[in-house]
Amino acid sequence: MTTIHTKSPCCQEPIYRFGSRRRQCRKCGRTWRIRGKKRGRKLKRSSARLPQRILISRTRISAWARARNISGAAASFRLTGAMRHMLRAVHRRIFPPGPYALLGDGLYFKFKRIDWVMYVIAVKPVHSHRAFFLDPMLLPGKESYERWRAAVATIPPEIKKRILAFVSDGFRGSQLISEQNQWLHQRCHFHLLAALVRGKGKRRYRIRSSALRDKILEATRILLYSQNTHMLARARKAIRTRITRPNCPTYVRKQALEFLEREQDFRTYLRYPKLNLPTTTNSIESTGCMMRKATSTARTPESVLLRATAFLRLKKFITCNGKSSTKLS
Repeated sequence: MTTIHTKSPCCQEPIYRFGSRRRQCRKCGRTWRIRGKKRGRKLKRSSARLPQRILISRTRISAWARARNISGAAASFRLTGAMRHMLRAVHRRIFPPGPYALLGDGLYFKFKRIDWVMYVIAVKPVHSHRAFFLDPMLLPGKESYERWRAAVATIPPEIKKRILAFVSDGFRGSQLISEQNQWLHQRCHFHLLAALVRGKGKRRYRIRSSALRDKILEATRILLYSQNTHMLARARKAIRTRITRPNCPTYVRKQALEFLEREQDFRTYLRYPKLNLPTTTNSIESTGCMMRKATSTARTPESVLLRATAFLRLKKFITCNGKSSTKLS
């Protein structure tokens, strides 16, 4: 036989009306509300304006808290809640059509004497001067091929299948990642030239073998930018001759030998001008500097990743000029 009258959940006894919204158990006297409500004050609705002001506009969280007469802890709590609410929302990426070039760079952090690397990636459409960011990944340990492969695996399939080239700073495993994904590989010119210039300083007459290094640097620039076959052959011969001299620094010789071995990776932009590839990763490097400022007050890997992801979603893109064309949208 079915129960007609509802019994109390505590004693399974008849229920008395205890006011308009409450009920009472006849046996134990316990009361409860028929439509239960969450205790405490109502939470304030999160807004993307707070992360925008703190992360993008660089307003100090302490100044924002003082203007609203709240504590710094309360302001940090609101900021964290707003960022989490923003990241939980459905994030729809709308990128220009056409093939892409992938740009990547690793950003080092240290927590409790353990190295962490944030893998920052962006895609640059061929017919655009903008590079659009994807969500970063933060992994413990130094930058490596295995961790970069995990970061590349997070790229959405509809975007990954349109990538034709990979622009990197030449980290260990970058060539292998390009080959496995059947991408062209363009290495950064700035990192190569900076390694050759390292240690020269302003007073060049005090630097050991300064004249020799100037000749190697001049020949390297010819190999990076020239398309004259005769000049390229002379530049290669000049580098091979000068790095064998005893006064050539060891690290310069090492960089020059690696450059001669991987010369074609630095000249991909010349072999495929229609892809309009950038020759440096400076756009990602500058983004990394801004991300360090945005995450400067974070103290844990989770909070750093939260702020970095919110920062990149708010920033969306950065200017990144290709080397081949200057009249793009």
